[in-house]
Amino acid sequence: MIPFRKPNYLFGPASELLQHWLQRQSYSKLFVLTDDNTSAHCLPALLQDWPAEWPLHEIKVYAGEQHKTLQAAEYIWQQLTLKGADRHALLVNLGGGMICDLGGFAAATYKRGIAFLHMPTTLLAQADAAYGGKLGVDFMHYKNQIGVFAFPVAVINDHQFLKTLPAEQLRSGFAEIIKHALLHGKKALQRLHDIDDVEQTDWTPYILRSVKAKLKVTEADPYERHERKVLNFGHTLGHAIEGLLLHRRTNPLHGFCVAAGMIAELYLSHHCCGLKSKTFEQAVALLRRHFPDPLIGEADIPEVLGFLRQDKKNRDGQVRFVLLRKAGKPVIDVSVPEQTIIEALQFLIAPPQSQPSE
Repeated sequence: MIPFRKPNYLFGPASELLQHWLQRQSYSKLFVLTDDNTSAHCLPALLQDWPAEWPLHEIKVYAGEQHKTLQAAEYIWQQLTLKGADRHALLVNLGGGMICDLGGFAAATYKRGIAFLHMPTTLLAQADAAYGGKLGVDFMHYKNQIGVFAFPVAVINDHQFLKTLPAEQLRSGFAEIIKHALLHGKKALQRLHDIDDVEQTDWTPYILRSVKAKLKVTEADPYERHERKVLNFGHTLGHAIEGLLLHRRTNPLHGFCVAAGMIAELYLSHHCCGLKSKTFEQAVALLRRHFPDPLIGEADIPEVLGFLRQDKKNRDGQVRFVLLRKAGKPVIDVSVPEQTIIEALQFLIAPPQSQPSE
């Protein structure tokens, strides 16, 4: 396993920061990975006043989680090969979580690893996905089934890219911000209750708090041997739901699936770990206000359980959850009976008129 080396974290104008970074490096060739959206809306801003002595070769893939596949990685490897990328090249991943995951994976495996730099353009990527070194592709509709741990040389976070996003992409990123708040504590959670219009919110302070919280965990446990597992809160059931929807080619946004997973896992936290009713009710109310669609129905539960059995955290045939004892006090590796999981999914789909009491 590659030894952990802390990346450089840079906040500000993307083009200016990248040029300053390149002045101190000696890469043989520069490549930028984009998708349909970032090629049209973000790359022009990056290339404005770009110096001719640093040609930036674009590799473009289709947008959307459904294209985060081995076939897409193979296409990137092919383009790097045809364009003459050697082991001293740099790949800049300009996009959301999918581009960061896919591009990082392709770079980490091309010629046994070339340097890559993340330039996140979505709220979800700026607040979460671009940080931490988890890279991979989906396989047989299972989320991130094939992947590696590898770290970018730098992450350049330019909040101006958020101006290109529709409301649903901002809401998707908001889900990860809610997750970090739940893992951090009550005060962090309370700050989020005043957010109403995601398009009118200044996300800068929320991004900075989320990044700080995630880096504290990932740098202490970069390869997820213990402490880092807490970041999977909401993702165990969220990934199962997302896998089912990807299998049906409905192309869900990751954050919406994580939000659904958090609602169900808050139910599990309340019933299995003693999460108090007040925190449970407030957190569920916040999530339901911004994510009212449960994404699945009662008839989908058996298939969700099937995807759940492929979760990477499972051990000895048991599904392992990250749950909350209280806001800011996560518990890792919690085994939950299947019937209780079913009840949590039923709560997600058809919430009772009154929340469960302690």
